Amino acid sequence: MQTLFLEKAGAELRYERACLLLYQDGKVVGSVPLKVLERVVVSPQVALAAGVLGVLNERGIALLVINHRHPERSAYLSTPMHGDVHRRMRQYALYLDKDFRARQALCLVKLKLTRQYRYLHRQMALRPDLRHDLLKAMRTLATLLTDLQTGAWELERLRGVEGAAGAAYFAAFSRLFPAALGFEHRHRRPPSDPVNACLSLSYTLLHHEAANALRAVGLDPALGCLHDVYYQRDSLACDVLEPLRPWIDAWVHGLFHGRQLRAEDFHREGDACLLHAAGKQRFYEAYQIRARAFRRLLRQYARAAEHLVTADESR
Repeated sequence: MQTLFLEKAGAELRYERACLLLYQDGKVVGSVPLKVLERVVVSPQVALAAGVLGVLNERGIALLVINHRHPERSAYLSTPMHGDVHRRMRQYALYLDKDFRARQALCLVKLKLTRQYRYLHRQMALRPDLRHDLLKAMRTLATLLTDLQTGAWELERLRGVEGAAGAAYFAAFSRLFPAALGFEHRHRRPPSDPVNACLSLSYTLLHHEAANALRAVGLDPALGCLHDVYYQRDSLACDVLEPLRPWIDAWVHGLFHGRQLRAEDFHREGDACLLHAAGKQRFYEAYQIRARAFRRLLRQYARAAEHLVTADESR
């Protein structure tokens, strides 16, 4: 199954029979059979015929509208929810169990910190010039991981640990990039430099994948453990994405280290750093390849979350 990426100004999507038709400036420039599509990713500049939304929903094809300039205006049409409402009723009951949520959140934080530590450890062998910075972050992560082995943890304390780990990790991670890229720390909205732009875009794309994977197994992606319920946020999707973030970070680092992306592939609009059209094309081409492995992992995590709920149902 494929993903269709369409971001060019003047583009339009229509449908005819079993195909999506791609228009550019009013002229047909291509078509894609619906049967090969799993998701469609477009920018706000792309026009969609109203009927396209209906046919995508009918076929179970997810639609993601990414607004790079105003991320809060991004939107998506999700794949259909699994029909077993009793599974979600049990999920809602488990959400009210603070001890259950704390246990699951603890597992997530441990896994994320372990992967952050291992990634920095691998980089230390490749970048002996950064040994001091990397070792400092690794010691912080090791101390926090040791603390997590002792006793029960409340959710607020776990979130504090995860935040402290993130600060230490990104202080070292940022040193892996050339100073010319201007990446000094994690800055979400708007992304302030090329690295933050790619991290934010990658996280957004895979958060969408996580939410769809959870719906496919009959879980409500809004009810998280580590991430609390928040208006218009898929907190459980945030949860299952957390252990994957260090590997996403590693992939983004590889894009710049391998010079698939460079500083000249980006431009500034106000406070935001955005990809040029050529840079977007290279990013999405690389993402298409790497996302296959990420999707498999997210589906595994979604099935593991489903098992926690269904195992409790059988008691």
